[in-house]
Amino acid sequence: MLADVRTLQDIPRIGDKMSKRFVEHFGSENQALDAILAGDIASISEVEGIGQRYAISLIQDVASRVEGVNVSDFLRTKEAMDVYEKLLDLVKEFAHTQYSRDKLHVFFPYPSTKIQKIMRVRESVSYYMETANLLEGDGTIVDLLSKATQLNFKHPCPKIRDRVIITSDQDSYEYAKKRFAGLLDVNFARSLSEFIDISRGFSQVIAVGDDYLSFDLPEDVDPEFYSDLQEIDDFKVIPEKEIVAFSRNLKSIESSIKVIRLLRSRGISFFDSMDDDKLELLASTLALIDENGDIVHGIDEEVDRISDATDKLSSTVTETVRIVNDGLNSCLENSQMTLSGQDMLKVMNGSIELKEILGKKLHKSYYSIVKDGADRICNELQLEKKERLMVDSFFPEEIMHPVEADVDNLNALKQHLNKKVLKRKFDHKREVSRILSSYKTIVREMVREVLDFDVGFAIGSFALAYDLVMPEIIDGTGIGFKGGRNLFLLSRHGDVIPIDYSVGENSFSPKSEASRVVLLSGVNSGGKTSLLELLAQSSILAQMGFPVPAQHMELSLTESMYYFAKSKGTLDAGAFETTLTEFSVVADDSAKFVLADELESITEPGASAKIMAGILEVLTENESTMSIFVSHLSEQIMENIVCDLRVDGIEASGLDAELNLIVDRSPRYNYVAKSTPELIVERLSKKTGGKEQAFYDKLRSKFQ
Repeated sequence: MLADVRTLQDIPRIGDKMSKRFVEHFGSENQALDAILAGDIASISEVEGIGQRYAISLIQDVASRVEGVNVSDFLRTKEAMDVYEKLLDLVKEFAHTQYSRDKLHVFFPYPSTKIQKIMRVRESVSYYMETANLLEGDGTIVDLLSKATQLNFKHPCPKIRDRVIITSDQDSYEYAKKRFAGLLDVNFARSLSEFIDISRGFSQVIAVGDDYLSFDLPEDVDPEFYSDLQEIDDFKVIPEKEIVAFSRNLKSIESSIKVIRLLRSRGISFFDSMDDDKLELLASTLALIDENGDIVHGIDEEVDRISDATDKLSSTVTETVRIVNDGLNSCLENSQMTLSGQDMLKVMNGSIELKEILGKKLHKSYYSIVKDGADRICNELQLEKKERLMVDSFFPEEIMHPVEADVDNLNALKQHLNKKVLKRKFDHKREVSRILSSYKTIVREMVREVLDFDVGFAIGSFALAYDLVMPEIIDGTGIGFKGGRNLFLLSRHGDVIPIDYSVGENSFSPKSEASRVVLLSGVNSGGKTSLLELLAQSSILAQMGFPVPAQHMELSLTESMYYFAKSKGTLDAGAFETTLTEFSVVADDSAKFVLADELESITEPGASAKIMAGILEVLTENESTMSIFVSHLSEQIMENIVCDLRVDGIEASGLDAELNLIVDRSPRYNYVAKSTPELIVERLSKKTGGKEQAFYDKLRSKFQ
């Protein structure tokens, strides 16, 4: 009961250390308990040291404790549990996320005492069956759901190395160091020179304190001033901290948004906690960032211009220098120079250098070529006025050959562009962070809703693919159906012969015949075991609240199901005793469904018939029990039984042209069917030749 779970440590497997992790993750013990009791696998999986599978197991344990029931309360044998797990595997094929594949384990068959729980699941599954039908063939929803994953908001924010907090107040310094530890640099500076030196090493400077307002700062130092750091929200100082939580989960969040849009466009109300306007604001905000948390290309023309210029700067300058030198070479090769006698005398007496004379003669051409080069850089990079002035200083005014770009001035332009784009991106990130900070809780809920939708949608799609229907729950004791199909055969072969059958009280029962305990006889390979599997599948699915594989089905709920599969060979004394012990538990008065396949192999045929007769008599005494026993010893069993017992049969009438058994898979009521081994021998005879055929003919003659 809920009263038994008051603290985290009331839950099995949660000790002191694990409890502290839960509290640290969820913020309080009550919130952690709410998540566990609500089955919030996504959030629980985010707790340190817990994965999805552990979370699933934990929730199952808690559900068992709260609801007073677990999976083994209904599924009482290993074979019954095997059928349940195989059914889950079929449903999992329609799940699009690991989350939903894991969470499907939360669904299990409940005893009839938990009928309210069964009916609640039925209602939910019916909704998802309708939804799956509405979305049938829509590949978009499948693609979107496959991209949804549980969120991880624990990604650490990397240190922002181009931003600094500078303060002259010791208390502010200590506070900033503690608040932003590891996220950005915090420096202490009192003098103007200290402030300028520190500032020039960063693209963005946050100055805290009024002392700096009186500083006469140079043009290249442009800080933001704040009086009190404690009054500043995180998004203004380090917007990346909030953004990283969303950017690292971007694909899942955006896919979830698209799922909601798609469902609403189809008239399906989904996630009412977020209206269309709020959803679109979230979508448009996320569209501004990439998975690294950076502002994406195409959002801000100025950011794009500067970013493109920065990316192309080095290669453009290199190419331009080559063009300039080629131009100078061509100019020199095609130039002719005449020195006056006076110039020759000046050169000879050393009063002027020949280089100086050449410079004066070539200055106009040199200046024109270099100017064209600078213009080319500015035009290629789409630089603005201030940036163009910086390019003008790339090339020396004095003639140089070969020309080289000034490295210091080139780096100065790079730094200028970098600071400019970072500042502009910083402004965008602040706005993005401001908006996203209000979405964190609801986005977690949104993605969880989408993941849980995939769980239900998988069940609905499973039902749609196998043409399942919700069974009619009836009073009394019985199960009956029209067009039943074994799901395991259907999944392997794609098509199976539908079966009609009934046991106990239901509208499919033959007239004046409502036997609750039945002996099923018949031919080998006639489908007796497949029918038992179909009955087991239908009972398990119905008591899970799931649809069943039939055109129409009625059944009563039971407290438990026992399925005993066919044994391989005669059991030894120990195994024989164990089997009888297992059967002894079915003798109580609770409502149960018992299925047994060829139990005669537990010992020699004569003794087996007597034992099975005794077991069937006990089952017949319980009016709330249904049972079907498959056996080839029906006649011997009937000789040993002292109560009325219905015997149904599946019989082969011959072989078809392809030598397959001609069998009516639906059992005949009140009919003892022969195993007809002679048909098997006949088939083998017709499929072989020579001595092998003669051998089978010899065996065949014994039946004549």
